[in-house]
Formats: sequence, structure tokens, C-alpha cells
Amino acid sequence: MNRLFVSSLKTLLIVVLCMIVGGCGIGPAPHLTVEDRKADIEYMAKWARDYSPLVKHAEKYIKHPGYEELLPRYLDYAEQAQSNEDFSWVARAYGSVICPKGHRYLVDDSLLKWCSLGTFFGIIDLDISPFAVDKALYWTRLTSGIPGSAHPPFDIVRKEDKYFTNSDWQADGIVVPRGSQITKVNGMSCSDYQDFLKKDTFLRYFMTPNEALIKEKLLIVNESADFTGWQIDFLLPDGSTRNAFVPKLKIRPAIKIRDIERRKNCTCIELTDKVAYIRIRTMAPNILGQVFTGFYRQDGKTIKRFLNRAGGKYHKLIIDVRNNEGGSPYYVYENLIRPFLNEPATYQQVAGIRRKYRDNLKPSVLKTLRRWCSSRREYVVNTEQVDAPEGFDGDEWVFYRVTRRIEPRDRYNFDGSLYILINGLTFSAADDYVNAVKRIGFAKLVGRNTGGGCGAYIGPPAIRLPASGMIFRVETEIVINPDGSINELFGTPPDVVLPPAGLPKSFTKEELLTDKWIKYIINEM
Repeated sequence: MNRLFVSSLKTLLIVVLCMIVGGCGIGPAPHLTVEDRKADIEYMAKWARDYSPLVKHAEKYIKHPGYEELLPRYLDYAEQAQSNEDFSWVARAYGSVICPKGHRYLVDDSLLKWCSLGTFFGIIDLDISPFAVDKALYWTRLTSGIPGSAHPPFDIVRKEDKYFTNSDWQADGIVVPRGSQITKVNGMSCSDYQDFLKKDTFLRYFMTPNEALIKEKLLIVNESADFTGWQIDFLLPDGSTRNAFVPKLKIRPAIKIRDIERRKNCTCIELTDKVAYIRIRTMAPNILGQVFTGFYRQDGKTIKRFLNRAGGKYHKLIIDVRNNEGGSPYYVYENLIRPFLNEPATYQQVAGIRRKYRDNLKPSVLKTLRRWCSSRREYVVNTEQVDAPEGFDGDEWVFYRVTRRIEPRDRYNFDGSLYILINGLTFSAADDYVNAVKRIGFAKLVGRNTGGGCGAYIGPPAIRLPASGMIFRVETEIVINPDGSINELFGTPPDVVLPPAGLPKSFTKEELLTDKWIKYIINEM
């Protein structure tokens, strides 16, 4: 009877919370003057000047352009903006300058609503009024409707600055086989077309458009609001030529994959009699896990049943967190670390924040931000202030050493070798996982450096632009990797580095067995 009552109470609370969150309104489109727009950009520059942990190091280590040097240009952009849409691009682009790596994004609808709810009930404090959400929601909904990226109906591979189709494509009686070279796009050579993108599309606002991404993908950007596709010249493998209109996809293949995965966050597959595979799409499979932690343990139960059925026969287990953008560290510890441990594991992280930032934080805000990554629930047994590492001014920085102790729990039936697939889109709580594995050493990391975003002492806060009301999340902490590099700039390096490779077209046994990285683990490790 008590269990039934508790279950009913939880269900009622979930319904009430969803009704409250779903009922958040959205305010009218704000009218911003030139002075308003420039004030927001000035505010972002001042934030970077006082609080950013990354701008100076990004300039030094990855040659990122200076935010002060670029400030006049962005003030001009703000002044020249003809619409709220234009200004949203300007603000987001300057956001990538003041926060060049790590968490840096306009907060989306769902997170805005839940944070507003938590603030209203006094559960969290981000120093932003819950009544400011309506204004912020306008910007998130505006930007979600702006087409930024485009995708062709075929895969593209780059070889020595030449671009080839990596899959067959046909339309309107025209057949373009795999291996056909793209020689011109909209009448321009590929290099001229890339220059056009950087000068005549929204990429002009971004001082560091991702050169590697543009070079690798080529066809990735909507040229305008009414853009529908490209006119492309092909050189076919047999030496003949084709000219065809190539329509952009409404939904890119990766989104289709995620839609399929969304029905099942954790996918467990037997690849061979001796090798198993587990795909984890996100570390936040259900937002209600923020309230009821039992939601986060469902995937652990799935993994446990899968490995129990195998009876310990697998020699290798591959856990795939490529393109996993994170979620909750609690999910990581409960499902992917504790059940693989034979004995308690203790490890330490060193993290730094700007002293001025720490001194200006309200105690309640600091408590909220620490709760996201260094509370007792996150297995923290000790936090102590330490001297600044070499290269950091102790008058400007405060560093902390965070010690975590993770106890084994509900051990999985697996005693073989564990391999974790990572790439540049393994981020945030997914990088928490990878970074912990690196320090504990109970598995091999395979692939490419992660995207970083590992948390140690404090989670990324939200900042609100005073005139527009846009709310961004930004990085305020740097974590020092075991090799001495800055996690937010370089990510967590793998133990085994492999050549760049994309995700499989689908997460089925047949497709996975053709994946180059998975084949390497099966055959070479």
C-alpha cells in the first residue's frame, strides 16, 4: 500500500511539473535599438574580461582571435543588424569568441523552463529571475527556426582537397555513382565556394568558422532563408560529366539516426561470439532524471540483463559514446563506472576559475553550480584549494583539487577487456565519463580527442544579456588533464588514436561490423 501511494504521488508530481513547465509563455518580439544591441555586445566583452577562463589560453594555444581585438567589428555588426534574426547571429558569433571552447550555447526551451521552475521553487539559484524566461524563450524559438546548416542527399569524402561522393545518388533520371568528383558548386570551384560561404552567409559573423568542418563537408550551409539546394558539376569515375540540381535534405542523416536512437537510448548488440557492443546516445535519457534518479538507472538495468544473458562469454566489450553530447554525471557513475569496478577507485582532478568570478558569485549560485558536478552525490570526498599550476597567476586564479571515490555497485557479468569509442563530439558529461576512465584506467579509450567539457569543481552558469534578454550557458572553469593540457581546449586524448571516421549509417549489427574503428578493435586489439 505504501509503495502504491509513493508511486501515485510521484506520478502526480510528474504530471504537475510537466503542466507547469509546458505552460511557460513567450513574450512579444522585442524592439532593440542600436544602443541596446551594442550594449549587449559590450556586456559580453566585459564578462570575458572579468570572468572568462579561456580567452587568453585560446589565443595562446589554438590561435583563437582576441575578443578585445574583435570587439569593434562586432559592435559594427550589432549596429548594422537589420532584424532580430541578424542580431541573434551576431550575438551567438561573439559568444563563440568570448567562450571559444566548452559549454557555449543559447539555452534551449526545455532547459529554460526547468531552470525557471527550479528557481521559482528555490531548488536552484542561477541569479536569473524566473520571470525573465519569457523574453529568453523568444530568442530560443527564433533561432530554432533559422536554418543554419544544410546537408546533401549523399555522403562526401575529401581526398587531397578534392571532393567525391561516398554513396550513390540519383534523381530525375540522372545517376551519380559513388566516387564521382564534385568539380563545381553553383558555378564556382570548391575553394571559391568555401570562400563565398565565409563572406556571404551567416558565417561572415564567425571570425573562426570551423575551417576543418567546411573543408571536410563542403556542402553544410544554407546560403539564405529560401535556399533549397546546389547546382553541382560532377566528374564521374568513367570520365564523363554530369550537371545536376542537388536538393538539400530537410533532415540530415545523423538526425535520422538520432531519431531512431531516441526511442532507445541504450542499444546492446552481440557482434560476435566473443565481442559485444553497447551504444549510449546521451547521458540524459530523461529530463525527469534531474528529479527522480531512478530514471537514470534504467539503462544500467538494460546493460545488466544483456551481459547476464551472455553468461560472461564476451572477451571484449565496446562502449560507443561518439557524438554523445552529455547530460548528467550521475548517469555516468551509476551505469558506466560503478558496475565495472572490482574495488573502490579514487582519483583526483585539478580545476581553476578566475578569482574575480568566484568572489562575485552569490553563495547560493555557487552551491547550485557545484551541485552539478562536485556535490557529495557526485562521489566527492574532498575538495581543497591548491596552488596555481605553472603558467597561472595565483592573484588572478583560484585552483581546487577535487577527490572522488567511487565504490563498486551491482557488478556487471563481464571480466574481459573494455574499449570506449570517442570522438570530437563526445562532450560534457560524456567527457566526464571518458576523463574518469583515463584517470582510473579500467578501460582503453579508442578514437580521437573528445570535445572536452569535463566538469570538476563548478558547472557552467547562465548569463543573461541585459537588453535582448538572451540567456547563454558559458564555460567558467578549466580542468587540467593528466598530461597537463587544458581539457576545454584539447579534450581528453584517447589511448589508441585512429584515423578520422564518421558514424555508421545505423546502429545495427550489419552496419557496425563494417565500421572501421570497430573492426580495428575486433581484429587488432
